[in-house]
Amino acid sequence: MPSTPAPGTRTCPLPGGGRGRVPRKAPVRTRTEAAGAASRTTLRPTPRSCRVHAPHSRPSCPRSLPARTSVALGTGRPLGRRPVRTGAHPGGHEMFETIADFFGGLSDGQMWAATLTAVVSSGFAASWLNRYQGWRRISWSEVYNGPINKHINSRPPHGMWQIHWEGRQISEGSLIILEVRNSGVQTLEPEHFATPLVFTFTGKKVVHFKVRDANEPLEAALRPAQRPRLVSDAPGGGHGPQAAGRGPSDTIVLPLFTLNRREYFRLLVLLEDDGTGNSPKPLKITSGGTLKGGRIKRTAGRARRRWATAVAVALVAATSLGAGMYANARSLRLDATCSQGTLTLAGSTAFSPVAHQVKERYEERCPDATVVLEATNSGEGVDRLRRYPTGARIAMVDTVPGQEPEEGLDAHHAGVIVYAVVAHRALEDDLGEEVWDEGLSHDRLRRVFTGGGLGQDGGRPAHPSVAVVRADGSGTRNAFEKRVLGAKSPRRTAPCGTGSTGVCSVTSTMELLRYVNRTPGAIGYAEADALPFFPNVRSVPIDSNTPTGENVLNGDYDFWAREVLYTRQGATGLAGNFLDFLSSRGMSKVLEGRGFLTCRELEDARNTEARCGAARQGRLPGRATAQGARLRARP
Repeated sequence: MPSTPAPGTRTCPLPGGGRGRVPRKAPVRTRTEAAGAASRTTLRPTPRSCRVHAPHSRPSCPRSLPARTSVALGTGRPLGRRPVRTGAHPGGHEMFETIADFFGGLSDGQMWAATLTAVVSSGFAASWLNRYQGWRRISWSEVYNGPINKHINSRPPHGMWQIHWEGRQISEGSLIILEVRNSGVQTLEPEHFATPLVFTFTGKKVVHFKVRDANEPLEAALRPAQRPRLVSDAPGGGHGPQAAGRGPSDTIVLPLFTLNRREYFRLLVLLEDDGTGNSPKPLKITSGGTLKGGRIKRTAGRARRRWATAVAVALVAATSLGAGMYANARSLRLDATCSQGTLTLAGSTAFSPVAHQVKERYEERCPDATVVLEATNSGEGVDRLRRYPTGARIAMVDTVPGQEPEEGLDAHHAGVIVYAVVAHRALEDDLGEEVWDEGLSHDRLRRVFTGGGLGQDGGRPAHPSVAVVRADGSGTRNAFEKRVLGAKSPRRTAPCGTGSTGVCSVTSTMELLRYVNRTPGAIGYAEADALPFFPNVRSVPIDSNTPTGENVLNGDYDFWAREVLYTRQGATGLAGNFLDFLSSRGMSKVLEGRGFLTCRELEDARNTEARCGAARQGRLPGRATAQGARLRARP
């Protein structure tokens, strides 16, 4: 028969299903008294049949159960329960008792089983970590691999970019972007490398490479790599056919560096033909180097998801995922409607690189079609479209919001080009390094490009300043004057040459960048994605806003232009098919991230002025045909 609880006690559950009694309210004691009482208390396991009658008395238990006693260090006294501060954690005392009772109630077999389970689990986790994650691990992936100067041995189309390095033209070149990431669980230090990290580009030779997207300490460590450190430069002389001299190599060596967990950096590598005289070889990229207690591994992208999660997701969503991938792949296919003949694209030099990307892919799918690029300027493109009434022809024109459309022609909005103010890196000698973060104000730029000079107010500039502008008829110049200066540049300007000061002019984007690259004190403007191969040219923010697509979409950056493609009214055939191909979802995806915002990217832009629909609002009434309206309605 269960006993009756004593006055002042309440029953509570004990581990294993027993019931114990503890006082409803413990007497309040000082901290010293509580600590003294606690130090005299022996901590024992409480069996199911034990009954606790008082807060610090020994439980009424069979004498056959051994008492497990812990001894306070340095006192020789048993270590009891820690004193509980009144009001701090009301349930802390009972929780500690419950935990102690739970472990005390386990049998020796259960304790051994729990210990063995913990050891096996820890071993499995460590094995998985070492096999799939890695304590020390570097993962690298190929982010971009694109050919340049592909038609070096034949006469390139007018307006095609021709990449030069130190005065010579790159032959059968490639632009590679590699991402290097710490995908392990430890921070990598220089002493963790047994041998440096190297990359080999079989079939090509390295012209130059740069480090991008690295934090300041990492960039400082990798700064020696800003010049081509080739295998022949490495300590020990390197290996292979290039080891005998210090000539070009297909391998680059990175200095030892520190890389925190999950951090990464990117390598921008310029390659060219290996010069053996044989037919171009397929490029093969491999890595080398040794990581102590770790691995260097190539991955298809960034750090992989855990395999268990991937399997679970695949099992749950296999059907929907497969259907979605199939539908997405079909929508991204570069399908083209082909027509025979020759199509001429004339006009904007800023849009010419984008048009060249579309041209190459269209000609691959339509071998009976030829697309000719004539990169002059926007005004000349429209003039040639009106001058030649026959033949398939499209004019590439940079426009700004509010600009009247060309009368008698059909306008097709292609997207938005992001421009940048560019300057020689020596600009920091006059304005300080903060100029690359804070930039120049609209007022300061207005003064510079109207002949007012570039140096500090009241100070003498370190280099004679010269503002480089595009010639009359340039859409880039029109966008710069209307959206940045709010004023006209001097109309009569001399061509840029050695020793030019004030304001001078050039005829193309590439000519402007080459001049700024070799002239300290020069400042100009060009499309934002045209800078990687001009080492002395840097972009200058406008009122602290950098020239990025995100800033254009948000409305924070205003140096951009709409790209409008003009055709004759009701153009069909090759011109219409080419416009359809350019505006397709697959081609829009290809053009993303190339300093050009497609109409699909602009659909939900906060900057409503940049949306493609805004261009249609400016069309002259009664000029649209069924074919033209269909093309313009498609993003």
